[in-house]
Amino acid sequence: MNKPLNFSKITLETNIKIFNKKIPVWVILLGIILLFGLFLRISFLDAPSFWVDESISSNAAVKILEKGFPIFDSGAFYSRAMLFHYSQSISMIIFGINDFGARFPSVIFGLLTIILAYLFGKEFGGKKAGLMTALFCSIFFLEVFYSKQARFYQLFQLLFFATIYFSYKAKTNFKYFYYSLITFVLAIDTQIAGIILTPVLLYPFFNKKNLSKKFLLKNKFLVILIIPIIYFLIERFISAINIGTNTELVFYYITSYFGFFSHLLPILLFALIGLIFAFKEKKELCFLLIVPTLILLFLLFFVDLFAFRYIYFITFPIIIFSSLMFYFLAKKYDNLLIIIFFVMIFLTSNLFNPFIYSTILVPTYRNFNDFSAPEINYKNIPSELLSELKEEDSRIITLYSSHVEWYIKKPFLIIPFSMSGKGTNTINYYNSLIDKNVDVYSGQEFLEEKPSFEFYFIGDNFSLSKLKPTQVGFLDTILDDCTELYKNSSIVIKKCS
Repeated sequence: MNKPLNFSKITLETNIKIFNKKIPVWVILLGIILLFGLFLRISFLDAPSFWVDESISSNAAVKILEKGFPIFDSGAFYSRAMLFHYSQSISMIIFGINDFGARFPSVIFGLLTIILAYLFGKEFGGKKAGLMTALFCSIFFLEVFYSKQARFYQLFQLLFFATIYFSYKAKTNFKYFYYSLITFVLAIDTQIAGIILTPVLLYPFFNKKNLSKKFLLKNKFLVILIIPIIYFLIERFISAINIGTNTELVFYYITSYFGFFSHLLPILLFALIGLIFAFKEKKELCFLLIVPTLILLFLLFFVDLFAFRYIYFITFPIIIFSSLMFYFLAKKYDNLLIIIFFVMIFLTSNLFNPFIYSTILVPTYRNFNDFSAPEINYKNIPSELLSELKEEDSRIITLYSSHVEWYIKKPFLIIPFSMSGKGTNTINYYNSLIDKNVDVYSGQEFLEEKPSFEFYFIGDNFSLSKLKPTQVGFLDTILDDCTELYKNSSIVIKKCS
C-alpha cells in the first residue's frame, strides 16, 4: 500500500504519483499556472472587436491561405512578422477564419512567455523564484491583454527576451547560441527594433573558451557568416531608426507612456528593489536584461509616432524583478513575505476594481483601453443590416478597408486618408498591373468624385479623425443626401442615393 503524503515534508522536488507516473511538485505547480494562464487568455477571446491593426494581420493571414504568401489584392507584399502571420493562417485552418482563429496564436506565444518567465526566475533563485515569476506573468494585466490580440507584439516580447536568455546560457553551453540566433532573426523579422539585440547575440563569444583558436577554427563557418550579418544589421539599424529632435514632443511621449503605468508605481518600485537584489546574485544576467531594454526604450521616446504597444515589451523585466523582490526578501527575512506577494496579487486584481488593476483573476471580455490602439466595433451591427451590406450587389464606400473586408466584405471604393495622421494618404499603393494607385489593403480604387449610384458609406472614428480639412469638405459633399442607418461609439453607417 502507498503511504499517505505528509504535506509538511513536501518540497518542490517531491514526486507525486499521478496516473502511475511520478511527477515533481514544481512541474505540477507550473502546469497549474499555465492552465490558469490559458483560461484567462482563451476566455472571451473573440468577444471584443478588433482594434485597428488586428484586421491588417488577419487579412494578411487569409491571403496566405489563398495565395501561399501574405500578398494583399493590391499586389503589396506584407513582409512583417512572417512567423506570426503563418501561425495565424494555421490557426485559421483549425478554428476557422474568425476572430478566435486570428487571435489564438498570441495565446500560445503568451503561454511560452510564462515559461520563459519561469526560466529567468529559476536562473536567479531556483524553482521557487521561477514559479513566482511565472505566476505573476500569467496574471499580469498587460500580459493577458496582449496575449489576446491578433497582432505580433506578444511574439516580439517573447523573441526579444528569449534571445537574451539563450545568449546568456550560450556563454557556458555554446549549443544555446544556435537557439539565440534563431530567436534573434525571428525577432528582427517581427519588429526591426530587434536589431538592438546584436551585441547580446555576441555575448557568448566573450567567454575565453569560446574565443580560443581551437573553438574559432572548429566554428569557422559560423564566424564567417556572423561578420557580414552584423555589418548588414548595423546598416539596417542606422537606416531604420527614425529619430525626432522635437524636445517638447519627446517630453510629451515620455509622460504619455508613463501615464499607462501611473497606477503601477508600487510594482515599479518593487521591480527596482528586486533588480538590486538580483544584481548581487547575477550581475551579467541583469545587464543583459536591462541594458538592451533601456536602450530600446530610450530610442522609442524619439520615434516620431506614439503607440503604447511599441514599449509593451518592457513589462517582462518589470514582472521578473518585482517577483524576485518578494522572493529574495522572503529568503533573507521571512517566508511571510511570500504570503504578502499573494495578498498583493489578490487585492490589486480585477476582482476588487474592474477598471484599474494590475492583475487579472477573472476573465475579461474587453479590449485593453489604449487610445493609441483604438477598437473599431463592428460586432453590434444589426443582423438585418449586416445581411444587407453583404449582398452581392451592395456597394460599400469606406476609408479604412481592413475592418470592412474582415467583418463584412471587400469595399467597392476607398476614400484616402493617413493612418498616422501625417500627410493625406498613407494607404496608397501603385498597382503596375492596372497602372493605378489603389488602396494598399483591399486593392480597390480611390473615390475621386461624388458617385452617381446608390451606395453604403461606412466611416470609423479612427480614420475620420485623420482627415484634413479639405478631405472633410470632400466627404461632406459626398454624404450630403445620405440617411444614417446605424451608429455606435466607433462607426457610422449611412445609405446614400
